[in-house]
Amino acid sequence: MSERLSSFMYGVYAWMTCALVLTACTAYYIALVPQVFAIIYGNGFTLFGLFLVQIGLIVGLSRFLHRMTLITALLMFLCYATLVGATLSIVFHVYTTASIFSAFLTTAGMFGGMSIYGYMTRSDLTAMGNIAIMMLWGLILGVVVNMFLRSPGIDFVLSGAGVIIFTLLTAYDTQKIKQLGQQMLTDQEMMEKVMILGALTLYLDFINLFLYLLRFMGRRRN
Repeated sequence: MSERLSSFMYGVYAWMTCALVLTACTAYYIALVPQVFAIIYGNGFTLFGLFLVQIGLIVGLSRFLHRMTLITALLMFLCYATLVGATLSIVFHVYTTASIFSAFLTTAGMFGGMSIYGYMTRSDLTAMGNIAIMMLWGLILGVVVNMFLRSPGIDFVLSGAGVIIFTLLTAYDTQKIKQLGQQMLTDQEMMEKVMILGALTLYLDFINLFLYLLRFMGRRRN
């Protein structure tokens, strides 16, 4: 059983890594091609449409996973990662390359440490996860309010809060994914689908942690 669980978690991290590489390559390519970048960021409707499709893909994967084939779930996940890369291409125009690289390395270290903790610990992280989720709702509310206030000070505080929240969620989500994997060990098909959902969850934790770290410590271009 431990070997199957290890294989399951390896698959989760492997697909998460594939999605991150796909996102990074897409973002970098679009940032380098002015014509493609202009299509996305030169028209608010295009960007809004991309966000809507991303939300649709996440909702679809989360709610209808049990009805999908493994290939469908995987294609939806990779499509989502590509669209995220398209929307994140702007970071290469806003922040210096050194800042992006530094934020990525810091994210990788923090994510790796907390994910290992979430996997290895025998403590129940449910309470911590619930607190982090409540803090996340507060963060979302703060972001919406600051869209109107446009306060650099509030933005700095929200960025720091975002780093803390997604650091905690990384450990909590890892433990939750491990527990789901243990429940699915006798159902190979469902276990492979849950593997994709787990990869999506940790992918979102990584991306959000990276973005908040970049906002918190990133150096903007002149």
